Amino acid sequence: MPVMLEELEDKREAVAARLKRVREVLGLGKKEFAERAGITMQTYGPFENGTRDLSLQSAKKLRKTYSLPLEFLYFGKTDDLPTRISKDL
Repeated sequence: MPVMLEELEDKREAVAARLKRVREVLGLGKKEFAERAGITMQTYGPFENGTRDLSLQSAKKLRKTYSLPLEFLYFGKTDDLPTRISKDL
C-alpha cells in the first residue's frame, strides 16, 4: 500500500491521496465519482486536490455511496474497506 494512504493519517494530502486512489480503483473520473455520491465537482475537486479538508458531510456521502469507512477516509485504516477496493490499493 502506498505510504500516503496509511502513514500520514489525517493530513490533508493523505486524505486527498486516499480519495484519488479509491476513485482510480473504481475506474471513475472525478466528476462521476463525486456526482454518484451527490457531491458537486466544485465541492469535491478541492478535497482530492488537497486544497481543502474533507468535510464530514461529504465524507458521510462517500461512506454511504461507496462503503468507505470514515476511519479509512480520515485516518487510513483499511480494516473495514470493501474487498473490491482494498485488494487493489
